[in-house]
Amino acid sequence: MRFLRDQRAIEMTEVALIIAVVVLIAYGAYQLLGGNIAAMVSDVASRL
Repeated sequence: MRFLRDQRAIEMTEVALIIAVVVLIAYGAYQLLGGNIAAMVSDVASRL
């Protein structure tokens, strides 16, 4: 019954969920802003 008192697995699961949420948010931001950022970089490059 020692494994029922072990909290390491719970902590690792929480960390994994937080990392997954951060990755999903970063991917969504990249999808939303990727085209705009590429257009801005192209505009700046053409002005130089």
